[in-house]
Amino acid sequence: MAEVSARGSPHSFPSSPLPPASPPQPGAERMFMRGGSGRSTGTSSSRSASLREIAEEAAVVADDGGGKLYVAVGKDFKDGKSSLSAAQSLGLLGGDLNLVLLHVHQPADRIMNGLCKVPASQLEEKELKAYRKIEQEETNTLLNQYMTYCRLYLKVQAETLVIEKNNVANGIVELINQHSITKLVMGMSSFSTKRKVPKSKVAAIVHQQAKPYCQIFFICKGSLACTRDAILDSIKADSPRSSSASTLSDETELPARSVSLPPGHPGDMGSPDQPFLPRRSNSVSYPSPVLIANNVERMLHIAQHSIHVKPRNFSPNSSHPSNEGSSSSSLKDSDSMDGSPLPASIVSSEEQQMPMVETGMQNEVFEQLQQVRNELERSRKEASEGRQKAERDLFEASRMFKARENSLLKEKREVEERLAKEKAFLEKENFQIFNDLQKANEQRAEMENKLLQTNSLLEQLKQLQGQLQREKEDALREAEEMRKLYGNSNFISAGAGEVSLTAFSYSEIQEATNNFDESREIGHGGCASVYMGFLRHTTVAIKKFNREGIVGEKEFNDEVEILCRMRHPNLVTLIGACKDPKVLVYEFLPNGSLEDRLQCKHHTEPLPWRMRIRIAADICTALIFLHSNKPKSIAHGDLKPDNVLLDANFVGKLGDFGISRSLNLTNTTVTPYHRTDQIKGTLGYMDPGYITSGELTAQYDVYSFGVVLLRLLTGKSPLGLQSEVEAALNSGVLHEILDTSAGGWPPEFAEELASLALKCCRYERKERPDLAKEAWGVLQAAMNEPTPSSSLPPEAPSYFICPMTQEVMRDPHIAADGFTYEGEAIKDWIQRGHKMSPMTYLNFAHHQLISNNALRFAIQEWQTKQQQ
Repeated sequence: MAEVSARGSPHSFPSSPLPPASPPQPGAERMFMRGGSGRSTGTSSSRSASLREIAEEAAVVADDGGGKLYVAVGKDFKDGKSSLSAAQSLGLLGGDLNLVLLHVHQPADRIMNGLCKVPASQLEEKELKAYRKIEQEETNTLLNQYMTYCRLYLKVQAETLVIEKNNVANGIVELINQHSITKLVMGMSSFSTKRKVPKSKVAAIVHQQAKPYCQIFFICKGSLACTRDAILDSIKADSPRSSSASTLSDETELPARSVSLPPGHPGDMGSPDQPFLPRRSNSVSYPSPVLIANNVERMLHIAQHSIHVKPRNFSPNSSHPSNEGSSSSSLKDSDSMDGSPLPASIVSSEEQQMPMVETGMQNEVFEQLQQVRNELERSRKEASEGRQKAERDLFEASRMFKARENSLLKEKREVEERLAKEKAFLEKENFQIFNDLQKANEQRAEMENKLLQTNSLLEQLKQLQGQLQREKEDALREAEEMRKLYGNSNFISAGAGEVSLTAFSYSEIQEATNNFDESREIGHGGCASVYMGFLRHTTVAIKKFNREGIVGEKEFNDEVEILCRMRHPNLVTLIGACKDPKVLVYEFLPNGSLEDRLQCKHHTEPLPWRMRIRIAADICTALIFLHSNKPKSIAHGDLKPDNVLLDANFVGKLGDFGISRSLNLTNTTVTPYHRTDQIKGTLGYMDPGYITSGELTAQYDVYSFGVVLLRLLTGKSPLGLQSEVEAALNSGVLHEILDTSAGGWPPEFAEELASLALKCCRYERKERPDLAKEAWGVLQAAMNEPTPSSSLPPEAPSYFICPMTQEVMRDPHIAADGFTYEGEAIKDWIQRGHKMSPMTYLNFAHHQLISNNALRFAIQEWQTKQQQ
């Protein structure tokens, strides 16, 4: 009987799994201690192992990203905000979850170079690193915007998790695997309403390949479209900790035994086909009322059968009669394992221990019932606590919603106030513009009166015209005498309509340059070197071609041919040439090239913004002259600051016509062009269309002019400058990249010039502006920007001020448009080839100037009074 009692231990009763965080019940400890045998220790160990399993399962969930909410955000800030707002509206933000912004950075495999994309492998390592650094800064800026949005609008703090992958879906799946992400929110463009699965490529891949333990919320158009629930069993299967816990549970589980029950009974543990005690599940769950009722009924039934086991010689006088056959069966079951009857002493001992067995079984049944009641009470308490927590969460969400609503109302009021202020400012500005317009009308009336006064000076104009005609005739006569004096030996022959050039001997060139001394070198290019020399009592620039053979001969002849056929104030003047060796003699420009001035070479002062605009206008004038040349227009082909030279008055002149070409118009083309197989030019200033097609057109120079204009504005390198200026202009921070050494750029003119330059640099040639119709008007308006009133003398009458220099005139002259200008300013304007009036924008009827003596005397009288 002692063996039967030991086998009737509590392991033969089914037990419900405990909640994860609940400690073992005191009643259960007492029940195990009352078993009366050495197997109670094993039962307690099994119970403790089961609790350790449950605790470790909860730890796996907590370690696998259970305390964080990951939101996938991309380059589109609008879509990322939509996903974050949807996560907040779903109640996923807040509480114990920390927000992590998940981002997959895709490095560009093709990179913009100028206005065309090239593979990253074709760029130099330095340029590629610079571009990758720009990408990283853009990514950091984007993530900072997301974090600012979370902090200001969602009222939560966010972390960032970034990975660099060529494929976004693979990057998200890899981050889920590496960081054991269990909650993820991501957006998608479309989903299947029938199957409730994403249809967009990235979301579909993540839905299929992500670990099963990851719960994913798919957001479409700002609302929850579908979800993929997590499988808790997969967490344990993927976690090393859950694997060890399962092994421990399997090792500590004891086999089911109940030899005290009759064979075939539903609670009999000896039958392999009907096991009574199920294996412990790896999942954590609370016992259901039905399961608890079944366990109670099963325990009562087992206890009843165990108590009715009687010895063979049970007294018939007992109050509970027993069946003789049943007693016989019991006695047979009590026999030894080999079938022999037990000795009488053993039977007597079993009869004595029978009451003890009955008492133990009753106590065990009571303990089991007590344990079930405790579990029911604990489940009810936890359900109450869960309901209270849900109510608190609901109250907190309501409070946050009200706070958010108040915040939005406050922002709405601020926006309305700002709009009211802007409206008032615009009305004030409109009133100011109206006043300025009235003042302009008054000035116009005053100028019309001055125009009437000029009629009295027409006689002086006629006299001056006769004097100029006589001077012209004298100059022609002197030129003819010099041609007869020097003969053909001193002039290079020229065709019809071309300018004759002076022929210099090689000995004169050597003497002028001290045999091409290196100290005389002032410039060096790919095909020629430039020296400063003193030739025939004049300082000149001597260009010696370094290339020999057919290539050098062609470049020399092309430059001579082009410069012989044209003269312009903004083109470098070709004085003469020496054919053997190939040498060209130009006028000497003391202020060097525009590139030297932009870099402040030799510690020179930086160019002010007004002078830069005037130089840009000079370049524009020269290009218009070349493109309008008859019968064939000419494309310079290598416009850059190195080829723009500055004279003593910083007047820009275009030089280096070595690769210039005449443009031809065929029957099959609309635009004149020149096709070549040898691409020549400077990287950063070359037209992308010319690089791809080999067709040189006038629009090539327009593109190069746009790059030069951007350099005058910013002083930066030409590589990647268009993208930088365009981004700054679109963001409203153009002033941050302007060259501050030029002084304070007027914002309106800086923006107009930047827009003009970007338009010149467009990839499509048809979209580039016409220099004469569009670019010249913008530059003209910028040049005529008046200086601040603080620079004017006090109380100076407006008609004392030159409209071009905005200073009090010293030698006023009347031009053909009827306006009075400073003599030097209007003469320089006309000499630079300008045909339009700087005030009326109409062509001059003639270029004769009349000295305004009456106005000069009035200015002198006013200055005398100011000195007194």
